Amino acid sequence: GLPGGGGTPLAAGLDAGLALAVSERAKGRTPSLVLLTDGRANIARSGAQDRAAAGADAEDAARRLKAEAIASAFIDTGPRPRADNAALASAMGARYQPLPYPDAARLGALAKDLAGPAR
Repeated sequence: GLPGGGGTPLAAGLDAGLALAVSERAKGRTPSLVLLTDGRANIARSGAQDRAAAGADAEDAARRLKAEAIASAFIDTGPRPRADNAALASAMGARYQPLPYPDAARLGALAKDLAGPAR
C-alpha cells in the first residue's frame, strides 16, 4: 500500500522529480517520471497552506518538466477523473491516466509503457 492524505506540496514533489531526472540525464541515462496524485495541491513552495499559491506553483513546476522534455505520466488517483488534473498533465507534457484504485500490476504496466522498449 501507499500512504495518502494530508498536505500535498505538489510543486515541491515535481521540483524534486525534475532535479532527479535532470541529474540522471546528465549521467547518460534516460529518465522518466511517474506521478501518483489526486492533484489537490494545498501546500505552496513557501510552505504556506494556500491552495491558490500551491496550484500556481504546481503549474510552474509542470511547465519546467515539459521544458526539459522529461518523459512522464500523471496518474490521477482521485475517485473520479478531474479536468484540472488533465490540464496539469498537459502542462507537464505528461500522459494522463485516471486510476482511482491503483494496484501494483497496473502501475507497473504504465511505468513499462512509459519507459518504452527495452534497450
